Amino acid sequence: MIVEDDVATRRLYRFLLTNSGYTVLEAEDGQAALERLATETCDVIITDMNMPRLGGMDMVRTLRQHNRTVYIIMVTAFGTPDTEKQAFKAGVDEYLTKPFDFEELERRLQTFFQRRDSGDRAG
Repeated sequence: MIVEDDVATRRLYRFLLTNSGYTVLEAEDGQAALERLATETCDVIITDMNMPRLGGMDMVRTLRQHNRTVYIIMVTAFGTPDTEKQAFKAGVDEYLTKPFDFEELERRLQTFFQRRDSGDRAG
């Protein structure tokens, strides 16, 4: 699932991920993502941090209270060490600073799915 309030960025992520063979769900903010996840499941969430209604940090905290298995990658323009620390404290599994190379995101997704599919929980 892509959680991103910027429509152009969300469409770009969807295009790139779909072309890489992933099935993609979308949400325009954290609140929409939580509402969608009430009836649908996903393996990975790629989320922005600053969004209207419910930002990425608060969405991650809420998700971690209810779902420990979804893999969360936070993508943000706020690349300070303190922000990164806060994101990991909130419960993200990966943190990427914008702008980033899409191949880096794809490598992280491939690593997650390879570990999951092989049963390797070490990391």
